[in-house]
Amino acid sequence: MRLLAGLMMVAGAAWAAPRFIEEPSVAANPNASVPLAAVVHFAASEAVSTLVEVSDGKNAWTLRYGPEREAGKGLAVVGMRPGRRHEIAVTIVDAKGAKTRAVRKLEWTTPELPKGEGEFPAMRVTVAQRGKMEPGYRLFSPRRSGRDQKFSTSFGMLCMVDGAGEVVWYYRTNSRVSDVQPMRNGNIAFVTQDYRAVEIDLLGNVVQQWYAGRRPAGKTSGAAIDTITFHHELDELPNGNLVVLSSEVRELDNYYTSETDEKAPRQRMKVMGDVLIEFTREGKEVWRWNAFDALDPYRIGYETFDGYWTRRGFPDVKADFSHANGVMYDAADDSYVVNFRMLSNVVKVDRKTKEIKWILGDPKGLKPELQAKAFRLEPKGARWFYHQHAPTPTPWGTFMVFDNSNYRAWPFDKPATPGESYSRAVEYKLDEKRRVAREVWVSEKDPSREEWAYSIAMGDVDPMPKTGNVLVHYGSLMPRTEAARASRARLGEAMEWTRIREYTRGKRVEVVWELVFGEPEGKAKVGWHVYGGELVKEFGR
Repeated sequence: MRLLAGLMMVAGAAWAAPRFIEEPSVAANPNASVPLAAVVHFAASEAVSTLVEVSDGKNAWTLRYGPEREAGKGLAVVGMRPGRRHEIAVTIVDAKGAKTRAVRKLEWTTPELPKGEGEFPAMRVTVAQRGKMEPGYRLFSPRRSGRDQKFSTSFGMLCMVDGAGEVVWYYRTNSRVSDVQPMRNGNIAFVTQDYRAVEIDLLGNVVQQWYAGRRPAGKTSGAAIDTITFHHELDELPNGNLVVLSSEVRELDNYYTSETDEKAPRQRMKVMGDVLIEFTREGKEVWRWNAFDALDPYRIGYETFDGYWTRRGFPDVKADFSHANGVMYDAADDSYVVNFRMLSNVVKVDRKTKEIKWILGDPKGLKPELQAKAFRLEPKGARWFYHQHAPTPTPWGTFMVFDNSNYRAWPFDKPATPGESYSRAVEYKLDEKRRVAREVWVSEKDPSREEWAYSIAMGDVDPMPKTGNVLVHYGSLMPRTEAARASRARLGEAMEWTRIREYTRGKRVEVVWELVFGEPEGKAKVGWHVYGGELVKEFGR
């Protein structure tokens, strides 16, 4: 009887394991915007989790999908390198942990990367100390440039590489991309040149889209938000809401017409200022904050009159007073941290009261009521950031900024030339009670010619959670020969280049990873730069 009962239990256990009703198959991603991905289909006897093990003979990784993912609709196979044959093994797991592995392994060969100088950036890893690097992939938004504006703005890309610099995933779209954000559900969100916020899955399928309802290009698909732009950046809140940077135009009397001549005649002018909008995933606005109402629109900065918005669909807007380029939600005190490039200030806004909590950056020119909220800088000899990007609270309680270091002055003081400055990542310890910002780390000090880099725009800095390293995207770097002779942070004939670096934060700062694209001397016919990027720990959800 015991033997029979044992046999019945074994048989019952075997029968209880999940079964493939339809064996796994693999096919090309039907969405051509993500060509390195493939799709696995199968049918199981019950709801199952799935392990998709992928190997190219050199690299091996596992994608994990929960029972909510319907295999009949396809599971993404991602992380594959270009021009390589891959083996794929599929295992299903039921709610009790019983596993069944498909008998046959699948095979898939990925296409090569696009050819042509303007089709894909030529990237090269110059440093890779694997034992000191943060584990995971690097996701960023490459942007190309040329003499034709349409050549630049009609090209949008997201790209992900491994530690060796090999491309493991990329996405192509027809509008230039700025910010990119990995979302909590495993999808990716980004902001486009034509004022949309888009959420895609890893196959490139649009999951959801929101757009500025009064944008110059008019209506499109998705949820319309009552505003004129979405620009630069968005952030996802813990409650699932999104916050974006937007804009408003106001006509102001007696406005400046020059940033170099204080005595230039003033006039009535249309001025663009920034607006923060928080909305639900369904597109319902729940919160709004306007920089015109909280800051001083007459406190201008260098490049206020450079025609940024004129080139972006607002031909009669001649001034850009604040130019926000970064926003992030800080759950520690339910606030928003906003970066204003033209003002060379980072501002923290209380989400509940909409009041400014503090201002970080050079306080020159602030009104008295705002001066009281500004930090002073320590130690002696430290210098403020200018035209900065990516304000970021760190997991260890400090605050980081990517300092483009453009001009290093206010109108109508004499600005520093590109050759007199360099860009860097900076870390501060903020004492909010005493209003003291102490500089505690910088990525580089007085760099040599080989290390020197000057970013005219864009850039990003991210603290790495496991190693404590710092990942720095250098934005749009001016060619070194041009920077030596330029008087302003603007490109001439040469094409820009860029680099992404991972630094250690010890007393001895060390570069443990570097990815370079473009030509540092500006001799290429096509320029490449990067808006910013993020760490992705693993694929699959």
